[in-house]
Amino acid sequence: MGNILECMASYGAPPASYTPSSTSGSSAGSSGTNGVTHTVIVAPTQGTLRYVPFAINASVGDTVQFMWGANEHTVTQSSQLLPCNKTSTSPFASGEQNQGFTFSQVVNNTDPTFYYCGTPGHCEKGMFGIINPPTNFASPNSVGNSLPMMASNNSNIAAMSAYSSQACGNNQGAGSWGSSIDMSKMPSWAYQSVVENTMYTRTFLAANPDVLNSDGSISLGAKGSTPLMFPQDITSALANASNTTSTTSSGSSGSSAPAGSAAAASVAPSAGGYSNGASSVASPRLLIAAMTVAVTFFAL
Repeated sequence: MGNILECMASYGAPPASYTPSSTSGSSAGSSGTNGVTHTVIVAPTQGTLRYVPFAINASVGDTVQFMWGANEHTVTQSSQLLPCNKTSTSPFASGEQNQGFTFSQVVNNTDPTFYYCGTPGHCEKGMFGIINPPTNFASPNSVGNSLPMMASNNSNIAAMSAYSSQACGNNQGAGSWGSSIDMSKMPSWAYQSVVENTMYTRTFLAANPDVLNSDGSISLGAKGSTPLMFPQDITSALANASNTTSTTSSGSSGSSAPAGSAAAASVAPSAGGYSNGASSVASPRLLIAAMTVAVTFFAL
């Protein structure tokens, strides 16, 4: 089976001091003079409905800088109980913006802060993120403890888990990132989205191991001028795998290739968005049936 990260889009690493061009636009939002700046990419490629990284830990006085990688997305503050609804308590909101836009917010406290994309339908598909996520590895509703059970009950989650695990390989830091995120106070419908976002960040970290620090924090500027690589979204990979299985099973020969068989064809999904010369090659199909989740979980 080939490298699952072969189909990617690339994106230039943000410099330590980023100044948007006059054509890209920017919004200060709020800005601080002290602390660390954390970069979050808003939709790294067109059609990838993710914030990268999904969750960050920040101290009071730090700045979170959101950088748009694709068009028609927002950064809008929400609440833990209603991740897809604008909070009524002094929310920050970027408005809908396009590729190249930047928006900054200063962290005023270390309470969990949720935000989402207000473009209709995007948050419902999982596009939300967290600053200072609630963490408790021992919680039965932590990502680490919930994922095996979710995978055993949901073939899509099982396939995505296998996809993420294969992508991370022996990179233990990437493969365990986000395990301590505690979903206890979130609505149950959001659990799958939290897990999917965590797994996508893991595949991203596997493709860019230099940005992951030993404490689990992520520094997107750590690679200097080396482009960041963004893997195909796991939900798209799953859809492509399902389509491939369906096409193969109803081939012109009249014979069927069972899901997960060696005869099943591989897919070559489009990387989309930022290509910057990155090649798009065949990505192995996901084996949906009988997958075992074997990830060692550690704290974020």
